[in-house]
Amino acid sequence: MMPAPNRWDRFESGFVLNLGALLFAAATLVMLSEGFNRSFRGLSFFWAEESVRFLMIWAFFLTLGITGRSGHHIRTELLVDRMPPKLRRAMHAVAVAAGLLFAAVLFGSSLPQLWRYYTMGMMSESDLDLPQWVVFLAMPIGAALYFGYYLRSLLTLLRGGDPFASSGPTGSEL
Repeated sequence: MMPAPNRWDRFESGFVLNLGALLFAAATLVMLSEGFNRSFRGLSFFWAEESVRFLMIWAFFLTLGITGRSGHHIRTELLVDRMPPKLRRAMHAVAVAAGLLFAAVLFGSSLPQLWRYYTMGMMSESDLDLPQWVVFLAMPIGAALYFGYYLRSLLTLLRGGDPFASSGPTGSEL
């Protein structure tokens, strides 16, 4: 039985997921518009490619944590599910430790780059004139959300549960 969602669950699966989906939809709309304009009007906008890239970066990093929690990360269930319970638990512990380490390294390595863009005052190349640090702010935010997912997985593992059990159908069940 799943516990009732808390405020963070509702925030992440509501606001964060919807924002990520909205950014992805906006990127798709800009791509389709650019394709239409190039094909039928012989017109191209310099800012379109860059805006699609920025929107996709934000959509990707915002949804890292929620994707894992929903059971949509790539997993090797076929092998792990056939292992004895103690070995399966050990494999889950290794996976959680690796995930925490990866998210921490991603977060830590993104901060110097973010700081560099901020102090240099780098701007985007197109007419958008966005500060690059705003674009790259997605990486530490996404890494923190991803770390939160693995931290939650660690707590589930310590309580004796399966940290990677999905909360819904994963695609193979559909």
